[in-house]
Amino acid sequence: MVYKKWFRGIALIALLLLFGASFLIVTTGDSIVSKPMEVSSFSFPNDIAYSEKTDALIIADSQNHRICLLSLKTLKTTTISGITKGIDRFGFPGGGYVDGELKNAMFNRPKGIAVAESGAIIVADTGNHAIRQIYNGKVTTIAGGKTIGYKDDKGTNASFRNPSGVAIDDDGNIFVSDTLNNVIRKIDQEGNVTTYAGKQGDSSILNEPVGLAVDEKGVLYIADGGNHQIKKAISKDKVETLAGIHFIKDKESGYWAGGFINGDAKKAYFNFPKGIALKDDGTLLISDTYNHVIRAIDNTGVYTIIGAGVAGEDFDNKFISYLDGPIGITYAKETLFIADQWNNRILLIPDKGKNLVAIDKVESQEGILTFIDNKEIIFPDVQPAIIDDEIKIPIRAVGEVWGAEVHWNQDKKLVILEKGEETIELSLEASDFIVIESRTLASPETLKEKLGLDVQWIDDYNIISIQ
Repeated sequence: MVYKKWFRGIALIALLLLFGASFLIVTTGDSIVSKPMEVSSFSFPNDIAYSEKTDALIIADSQNHRICLLSLKTLKTTTISGITKGIDRFGFPGGGYVDGELKNAMFNRPKGIAVAESGAIIVADTGNHAIRQIYNGKVTTIAGGKTIGYKDDKGTNASFRNPSGVAIDDDGNIFVSDTLNNVIRKIDQEGNVTTYAGKQGDSSILNEPVGLAVDEKGVLYIADGGNHQIKKAISKDKVETLAGIHFIKDKESGYWAGGFINGDAKKAYFNFPKGIALKDDGTLLISDTYNHVIRAIDNTGVYTIIGAGVAGEDFDNKFISYLDGPIGITYAKETLFIADQWNNRILLIPDKGKNLVAIDKVESQEGILTFIDNKEIIFPDVQPAIIDDEIKIPIRAVGEVWGAEVHWNQDKKLVILEKGEETIELSLEASDFIVIESRTLASPETLKEKLGLDVQWIDDYNIISIQ
């Protein structure tokens, strides 16, 4: 069945940037409209899916509490459903929970979107802890929504906690990232809700999963955000790590610390990946949200295809697109579509030319990788080394990234670090450090004793982590 064509031609402001043979369309959702289906600028667009029946993108415009349609034929945007009421305590439009006709229905921070073969739109209505459906001109709740919690049952007797990702397999089963329950749920065609992967409250298997994608064989791919990993569920309760590592927890937040390393999938490093999409050739595309990039995973490993690793919205002379919190992504019609969340826009990037290939940029240096508070330290010359079975780390680079001014006293052979009102001296005579090629290197024990830094050596990955 096809959606009723009640959409009217609503003007869309779209920016078309030509880079030789390649191009990029940036849509903001700005429009001149008439009520009740008003379309204004996007506010934290969270997820997107392609609808073959309407040849359009379906967008979860999360903070506007609505579901939008962006026609790929006309580049016009309309609101499918979702009205707001009042203002919340943060000054955003207020959402709600109302089933029924499209023009009257209400959502509460919807985040996940999937489109069934029939054209039905499945919505992870995060703030209502419900899975909703838009079909035949109406919005209905198909699972959850009565209470927040964790309960396997049928339909609305089941309960979720902040579901934020959905995917549909070829048999019509709906998979849901039940994000704050740390599990993946499955809704079969009879409406039965069961736990498919993970264990409630156990972040060792899944930790705040978000994005989902399922291939033609039924393999489910998971953006396991809090674990900074990409996982796959081959069948119920059989979860494997496909890419990504974690090795230390942030002391303040209690979350695993993220990072940014390309290369071998088993040693790659992500920072809260939240979106995932599949290309026809099996390549996985990942929105590495807090690194502000799009990464790809194939049989060669992990590599960056879009973004520079820092937040932004412009484009540089190497045709690198800067992103700010990219999250929902989908791949269709040989094009990658990105919900660039904190830039409040949707990017459409054709898969041709130099668009979706590995970016020629400086990656992590070889040898021992060193991080301080989750930020990689780049050493200009002398690198960390293992000398006489003990790790030695260049002091100046660590001190400067730590935020200290570092000085060398040639007469007394002292390294002096000044941070705020504190002055710390390390002495060559006291064996606080050694000198190699005019660089001073200290052991983890010295850095801990003198500077109060917690230094850990992760042998499996050749990584030094300092906090």
